[in-house]
Amino acid sequence: MKLVFEFSKTSNLIYISHLDLMRLFLRVLRMSGLRPVYSQGFNPHPKMSFTLPLSLGLYSVCELLEFETESVNTKDEAEAAVRTVNERMPEGIRVIAWHEKPAHVTKSLASYSSAASYEFMCDCLPDAPALLASFFERDSVIIKKHDKKTEKEAYKDIRPDMLGWRIIKDIQGRMLAEATLSAAAGRTLNPSVFFGAFCGSCGLDAAILKPVITRTRILGADGKPVTEIIL
Repeated sequence: MKLVFEFSKTSNLIYISHLDLMRLFLRVLRMSGLRPVYSQGFNPHPKMSFTLPLSLGLYSVCELLEFETESVNTKDEAEAAVRTVNERMPEGIRVIAWHEKPAHVTKSLASYSSAASYEFMCDCLPDAPALLASFFERDSVIIKKHDKKTEKEAYKDIRPDMLGWRIIKDIQGRMLAEATLSAAAGRTLNPSVFFGAFCGSCGLDAAILKPVITRTRILGADGKPVTEIIL
């Protein structure tokens, strides 16, 4: 049986690394009767993967884990095992929903993902709607980044990867907004980089504002949640 977990990542668990998150799930799955299948060969590894691994310090209510298991054979057994998973998980990780992955969906969900939406909340930012509108009206947004291969500074235009925005709630002195950013292969825009570029365009310091960033949706090429592929 191939399963997909939708889970939230909050509280202090936003600071857990991707590798440690993998280890956490692997241990809890084993304890809950959902032992993942391992690959064959010289260096076996569990057949499990996360869709768009999240950067440290970011919240999420839409994380996706897919894995294959031979420990359960029916949906009732899987339902009981998922309840046990939530009972054994530390505070900050909770499985919101689970799905059996259809046999005809042979690719990973990551291969269908092309964008993600993030909610940004911070105080001491008056006129946020006007600032965001002005930022998205720009023809180009150039950022400087360090090239690990060449060890040199490089410049990149992230404007094509800024796909959309909306104000969730207009509160004087506070920004509560959502931005949709590219997550396509080779074009993934980190939300912290986006917010840093936004602050730079406004003459603000992102480190002082300390935004709370939450990933709210992982989207496919059609703009719909990628989980609709398996529903």
